[in-house]
Amino acid sequence: MQSKTLLFALLAAVQKVSVVAFVPPKATKIVLPSAAITTSRSFEPNAVVNPRGSTALSGLLTPLADAPISTEGLTFGWVVICAAMTPYVIQLVAPQPLGFFLANYYGGQDIAELKEDGYTDEQIEHLVESGRVAEVDWKVRFAALCLAVTTIAFFEVNDGVDAVRVLRDSYIAWGIFYVEATRLIREQALEEPSILKIESRFGIQLWHVLVTILLWASISETYTANAIRTFVTDLFTF
Repeated sequence: MQSKTLLFALLAAVQKVSVVAFVPPKATKIVLPSAAITTSRSFEPNAVVNPRGSTALSGLLTPLADAPISTEGLTFGWVVICAAMTPYVIQLVAPQPLGFFLANYYGGQDIAELKEDGYTDEQIEHLVESGRVAEVDWKVRFAALCLAVTTIAFFEVNDGVDAVRVLRDSYIAWGIFYVEATRLIREQALEEPSILKIESRFGIQLWHVLVTILLWASISETYTANAIRTFVTDLFTF
């Protein structure tokens, strides 16, 4: 019960913050101090800006890290990340993993089923142990993502970088994470025998490829990225 209450409180907080962050100040009837007016234009519709400060990613991903940033890209990236993480959050209240969106591995509870399917004891031991290792691999990668996002924000904020660029640079970390996640899932699916349960092999690969493409479309300001954002936005606009 406590976890459900915490989940609903978290979702409510995210919704409240998203409204304040992505709706222009005029629309929310908030009077900003003079120090904030400099950056408020970044969130006006169709705004493309060059935020203040030197990004911590310069030299590593230049010119992407120093490229102009659009409001549409920031909003689009936030929506993509929310969609990508929602299946994980649902696991707080859902008894079964969503196989289409999440990697589902064999475990001790699947031994009887694997024996019925004709797997040898050696193959079963390999699948169960590999599944346990794969779960640890995901924890390591998520921990690395959290560390990367926090470290980027820490150094950029201390260097006086505009909050708009700090947010966009966190999307770059997410994009790199999903490239690696897609590679890892493909590698696991090609193992013989595959350590991924059969019901999640196709769906999870398709889902991660889609999220990766959409994330990088939110980061880049190329014609292709803008075309992808426009297509997806029109597709879900009623």
